[in-house]
Amino acid sequence: MNDEKVFAKAKTLFEDSESNSYYVLLSRTNLAYSRIENAFNNPFKILLLTGAPGTGKSYVLRRFYQDHAELYTIFLYPSATFGVERLVAIYEKLYGEKLVIKDLETILSAFRAKEPPPIYILLDEAQLYSEDQMEWIRVLSNEGIFRFVIVVHRVGEEDILAKAHFRTRTFEVVDFKAIDQDEVRRFIETKLMLGEMPEYYDRFKKKALERIYQLTQGNLRDLNRLMHRIFDLLSYIESQKPHKLPAWYKPYLVEMAALELGMIDG
Repeated sequence: MNDEKVFAKAKTLFEDSESNSYYVLLSRTNLAYSRIENAFNNPFKILLLTGAPGTGKSYVLRRFYQDHAELYTIFLYPSATFGVERLVAIYEKLYGEKLVIKDLETILSAFRAKEPPPIYILLDEAQLYSEDQMEWIRVLSNEGIFRFVIVVHRVGEEDILAKAHFRTRTFEVVDFKAIDQDEVRRFIETKLMLGEMPEYYDRFKKKALERIYQLTQGNLRDLNRLMHRIFDLLSYIESQKPHKLPAWYKPYLVEMAALELGMIDG
């Protein structure tokens, strides 16, 4: 595979999207993943995943869903769109029956009549839900039928757990932290290994990797964006000025990509 095709493929490795299959579980995210698995072995109502944006919550939630979709009755909603319509859709998908009356009590009665095993509902971006929506979810969780795993992005020093709808209502809270410098290197290396291009990791000089960490501070969202732009730049150089394509990736390349993304000032 020539460099141009490699760079194009490398960009896809670092796309931050739900369809990206190149998941990497590092020590911190793997611990969080294990805690979610352990929680599923016990009855709970609401499991809260919290932390700053870019610490891997959505990433782990998607990975967990993909790994367990065949083991549990489980549904994933990646945006703030869970309401009565979704509940009706879940019922109709599970039982192949149409619900003519779609008020909440009718829906719940229909579920109760089926005596289903726990139905797990995974919700991302729950900080966008209104107080009324969260109260509705709490009511559902008290039914004993539905168990919720909810991702809430913490903004600044906001105390998520102080909010009324979270007090005493979680079986467990999983708090996500940014990854450290070693894990940033491992993340990049593993991604490139998954893409069958490990030799391209070796082209990054130590100081370039250090600069990547300095700029992203272990934020996975920023890390993916920066790595995507680095390989985008390399792809451009390969296609327009191949004689200037660097053999080794040094800090100046990282800073060029960061500059384009607005991570540093020009």
